[in-house]
Amino acid sequence: MTDQYSQTVDVSVKGRSRQWIGVAAFLISLGFLIASIFFNWFMMFGFGFFMIAGVLEMHLYNASIKEYIYDYSPKRLVIAGKDVVNRTRRIMNILFSDVKSFGFLEGYADDSDHICCDSPGTSDVYELIFTADGIDRRLIFAPDEYLVALISSQMERKSDASDDKNAQTIERRRQNDD
Repeated sequence: MTDQYSQTVDVSVKGRSRQWIGVAAFLISLGFLIASIFFNWFMMFGFGFFMIAGVLEMHLYNASIKEYIYDYSPKRLVIAGKDVVNRTRRIMNILFSDVKSFGFLEGYADDSDHICCDSPGTSDVYELIFTADGIDRRLIFAPDEYLVALISSQMERKSDASDDKNAQTIERRRQNDD
């Protein structure tokens, strides 16, 4: 197996109409600016409203995620998102020591889940349950076969290590009892 692995998953961008609503609001604001110059300065309020609305809509569209990047290393899984203007920001950094379970998605996704895939309703979606800040959380994502094998082997190593640790603890207790 490898020490570093990266997978990219494309996601359909939702709210594509936001971009055009933002452009239209920006153009309307320019109309209010011209009208306020020639007619009444109170039209500056319309200019300000439509300018802010246009900039906000365009910002919300530009911040939408278009692809997720899953970076595997032996100690952690890093989930990053790339937005429409190709800015990459880290969404999650999960240590494998905090992971409780890994497997196919069981049940439905709810609002508390971190969904990092295109559609959680497909059959190739996995869930990773981990602890963060003392709270159990669930990551729903769509890794490829190789990343599934890497995470599964990491989980097996973790369970083997915990079994060895439990056996050592039992052995120490026996020695202390004797």
